[in-house]
Amino acid sequence: MVRGGTVRPVADDDLGDGAGPDEGPDPFEGLTLDEEFIRSASVVEESAEERLARLAAIDAEHKRLAAEREVQRRELDKTLRRNSRKQRRAARGSSQRQRVAVIVVMLAVAGGLFWWNVRGGSQSSAGLGLRGDVTGGTVGSSARPPAGVGAEPQPINVPPTLAVESPAYVFMLNQPDSADPVAYDPCRPIHVVMNERNVVAGGSAFVNQALAALHTATGLEFVVDGFTDEAPAKVREAYQPDRYGKRWAPVLIAWSDPVESPELAGDVLGLGGSQALSDGTQSVYVTGAIALDGPELAGLLALPDGEAQVRSVIEHELGHLVGLDHVNDPTQLMNPSTDGTVTTYAAGDLTGLNRLGRGACFPQV
Repeated sequence: MVRGGTVRPVADDDLGDGAGPDEGPDPFEGLTLDEEFIRSASVVEESAEERLARLAAIDAEHKRLAAEREVQRRELDKTLRRNSRKQRRAARGSSQRQRVAVIVVMLAVAGGLFWWNVRGGSQSSAGLGLRGDVTGGTVGSSARPPAGVGAEPQPINVPPTLAVESPAYVFMLNQPDSADPVAYDPCRPIHVVMNERNVVAGGSAFVNQALAALHTATGLEFVVDGFTDEAPAKVREAYQPDRYGKRWAPVLIAWSDPVESPELAGDVLGLGGSQALSDGTQSVYVTGAIALDGPELAGLLALPDGEAQVRSVIEHELGHLVGLDHVNDPTQLMNPSTDGTVTTYAAGDLTGLNRLGRGACFPQV
């Protein structure tokens, strides 16, 4: 770039044959360099500190992108595994009823608290996939607390009157030669303790909300005594006086994992069941337990509708705890498979729970 003067074409005869001042005007006379342009075009070497900072920023960005790719890869792997499980479940569906029948027979022989499972198919906003669960057990030990501890002379509450009833419910156990269900004693509160070793964020609140929904549906009174270090067990003692005093052991709700409870391995989200005691003519549930897979449910909780899905798992298990079995109706929470749209008790569930809240009082146990 030049400033000042005028540039014109120079003819050959203007130059002559020499370079002296008398041989014609100098064509570059009056021209000056653009100093500002030169300064702006100069190259400035960065300092060592600036260079290290620039390299560190580049390295941090590379690490961030690598971390994002790893998260995407893990999500893709989970999706592929869950899709594979769905295909296997479809093939197993026809034989599931036969397996449940075998488990019921085993219960009749062995007694104790037996676990089935809640399976958690694809953990997406579309739903939980297949859910299985529990069958009822019987008290295996001869040890008993004093009869009638905490019992009132009449039911503490009564279930609400239903505006709509539905036949879409099945009981876990029925009384001998009767359509009446085995249920908890409505004349005494059902005490509950929680083991929060692997609890998810807000887990205690989810349990309390699920218990409140169950109380509303059944009228049964639930009292949360607090926390315990008792671990879930495949066969649990129904009477533990050294730990809980001279009463039936409270219902245990344990936030566990597959290391502590191997039955939670794979895609199992929860386990549960109740123990029944018979006086010779009728049976009554006296205690029970639920184990929840904390790490798996934490992943479920991270979904957009995660809170509702986690609560639905707990409500589903509590439904089994008080005596509901699975139903084939996909509009009910007690259906073993779900698309995630049913996250609380529906008409059939509520009808069954209403009946379970109208059981007989058992002051003799």
